[in-house]
Amino acid sequence: MVFREMKSSILTATLLMCLTASSAWCQARTKLNVIYPAISGINAPLWYATEQKIFPKYGLDVELIYIPTALQVTRVVLTGDSQIAFSGGAPVVSAVLSGADLVFIGGVANVPAFYMMALPEIKSVADLKGKTVGVTRFGSSTDFALRYLVQKNGFNPEKDLNILQLGGMPELAAALSKRLIVAAPLSAPTHIRARAAGAQPLLDMAKAGVYFPHTAVITRRAYLKTNRDTALNFFRGYSDGLQRFVQDKSAAKKIIQKYTRDTAEDIIEATYQYAVDYVVRPPYPNREGIVETLKLSQNPEAKKANPDNFLDSSIVKTLEDEGFLRQIGMQK
Repeated sequence: MVFREMKSSILTATLLMCLTASSAWCQARTKLNVIYPAISGINAPLWYATEQKIFPKYGLDVELIYIPTALQVTRVVLTGDSQIAFSGGAPVVSAVLSGADLVFIGGVANVPAFYMMALPEIKSVADLKGKTVGVTRFGSSTDFALRYLVQKNGFNPEKDLNILQLGGMPELAAALSKRLIVAAPLSAPTHIRARAAGAQPLLDMAKAGVYFPHTAVITRRAYLKTNRDTALNFFRGYSDGLQRFVQDKSAAKKIIQKYTRDTAEDIIEATYQYAVDYVVRPPYPNREGIVETLKLSQNPEAKKANPDNFLDSSIVKTLEDEGFLRQIGMQK
């Protein structure tokens, strides 16, 4: 009898909680496979939102998947195996120009947030001419940044450089330390490891005065059309996590340590600060970066393409209009 009364009380309490709590906690959570493309501070707020279990507040069960090349990211999103992904922008623009059903729905870093790291004998961008340099993959954000830099300095990346594609950021740093290449665009914390191995910062690309979708949030238009609420909840969770990341430095640095597998305090600190400096708040996609990417594209369709057809800002705009961004402290 006592057991039945206790069981009845528990059920009653549970029902009351579901009636008074947010519906996200009382309904089955939507599963999302979310890709991030680099072990970089740019992705640290996403790690934070996941590790701190912020997404479940908004009805989502998020699993992070690391795929270190943006070209592969776009393929996985197009197959539907990942519903929402962080990706370098250049491969997405290229894929859309070729007819792919992809769209930018958010911004993560809207400038080329790379440090051009070089061997000590390379004193200027002009010194790269005729040398072997590295990128992660052809068509990637690192490839765009390198080509943009040398074109801005008056020489042809196809004719005047030997460009090697080496994989991910760790591979670029290793190639620099072994002197297999003389320079490469690196993000934090990899640029610090390269510096420890003797490389020197040649240029902070983020201060080069150009916009670029270094890392953006993408999905398929077809998915967005039928799963708009899920996309909204993802950005609620990500934005909430991003704002807390900035304010909760101690926990943020522990999570960075977990994902980078680095324990050096200077590296963890620099990676955290890199995220604070370059991750955009609010997370709007950036039209100007798409314009720059189209200018450099070799696809003949790029010259007549409308940049507005590559992005949908309505998800983040909805969060702004409903007051959510102000509620979490991201806007005043």
